[in-house]
Amino acid sequence: MASWSNDLTRLSAQTRGILDRGGGLFIDGEVRQARSSLPVIDPSSNQAISSIAAASAADIDAAVGAARAALDNPAWRDIGPAGREAALHRLADAVAANADVLAELESVDVGMPHWMSRNLDIGGTVDTLRYMAGWPTKIAGQTFDVSVPIPGSEFFGYTRREPVGVIGAIIPWNVPLMLAVWKLAPALAAGCTVVMKPSEEACLSVLELARLAHQAGIPAGVFNVVTGTGREAGEALVAHPGVDKVTFTGSTATGRRIAAKAAETTKKLTLELGGKSPQILFADAELDEAVKGVADAIFLNSGQVCVAGSRLYVERRIHDAVVERLAAHADALPLGAPLAEGTILGPLVSARQHARVRALLDTAIGAGAQVATRQDPVADVGNYLRPTILSSVTNAMEIAREEVFGPVLTVTPFDDLDEAATLANDTDYGLSACIWTSNLSTAHRLARRLTTGKVAVNTPPLPYPALPEGGRKASGYGRDLGEDAVAGFLETKSLLIRLR
Repeated sequence: MASWSNDLTRLSAQTRGILDRGGGLFIDGEVRQARSSLPVIDPSSNQAISSIAAASAADIDAAVGAARAALDNPAWRDIGPAGREAALHRLADAVAANADVLAELESVDVGMPHWMSRNLDIGGTVDTLRYMAGWPTKIAGQTFDVSVPIPGSEFFGYTRREPVGVIGAIIPWNVPLMLAVWKLAPALAAGCTVVMKPSEEACLSVLELARLAHQAGIPAGVFNVVTGTGREAGEALVAHPGVDKVTFTGSTATGRRIAAKAAETTKKLTLELGGKSPQILFADAELDEAVKGVADAIFLNSGQVCVAGSRLYVERRIHDAVVERLAAHADALPLGAPLAEGTILGPLVSARQHARVRALLDTAIGAGAQVATRQDPVADVGNYLRPTILSSVTNAMEIAREEVFGPVLTVTPFDDLDEAATLANDTDYGLSACIWTSNLSTAHRLARRLTTGKVAVNTPPLPYPALPEGGRKASGYGRDLGEDAVAGFLETKSLLIRLR
């Protein structure tokens, strides 16, 4: 019988100590308490296992003030490219050395299966830090021969790349540690300072990251973490006049509100928003690998992934066989407590998210979608939901248009490449896509027609530190990861000098 609630006695003494202490605000290199707190809920049991601080507008002001002071402090301002590179490498070493604790925190806070938190999450976090550590020494301006129509004059022009300044970073709850570093590492590589607000649903690993950063010698005030609600802490951070840029990952609805609020103080923005990412499966694909890959692309972290491939379009002549094989694969995936050995899928992050996904499923079934997978209840504790395959789905249905952020895959047939492209692009979103085919020509022809920020071929859309992540249309603008991310935290200053 599966174990549904996490066995917290299995946690390390260090992790248990963090839970017992609860999370305070991390401002200017020290832990500070707030006037009120919020509970930390274990998604496997819906029981409170710790607490976090609920920051007020005054707390946000203190954090932004610390970041602004650190920006001009010689300890950070004059550390130089090599100093920033060394600092990021030290932080990567610290994360790697504390991988077991960080993975446990992710699993009990988010509901992420331990195999994922220990390997993909922590491994991707370390890789991103090490990749971004290489950028400070590569940031460079340009020189120009300048011709000005003033007889007898001579000019010289050049550009400098300078840090944007204080960054307000707001991240979601689904992969908090990795997404924190996606924002933090390029910002520090560029010389910025950061005030980060993680989602109130999952903060513990990000607070531990801040402690590790300070321990690794990153000066006080360079990286601050404020926890609390979006309505109070998040809005105060976006509106604060001392913040030069906001970088946000989360829902499109929230992103639009942030854009409107940031416009009042003319802040720069990077918005990585929602997705309704298509997967296109051709009959010539290697079906054994494709079925598993399609499932991995939607069911990883119980579908709580920004680039989750939630819409599958299948060449009509293999549609029924693919639905049958996907359903068998999904039904065989082991569900259970995130810390339990053998668990592949854990619970959704909260009872609210569980209820939302369940409501979308019920509406889809009422609209004519057919469920190909098991529907029996999973457990009487926690926020568990079986992976679900829906067939007989059209693009007009809500389930095919709204981001579910749960383990739900819709399946729709197509007849040719043109129809596949039309169906895939028939969405407000444009974050990611997957193509499954053995024909290289088909892959290239379709990939360039998809209006998405990323296309993966014969693989789930796994992140890689050098490849930019971001979307088009309602999926936002700007990029995380890669050179594009570093450039997003830099300003270009032009200098014109008269020599005679």
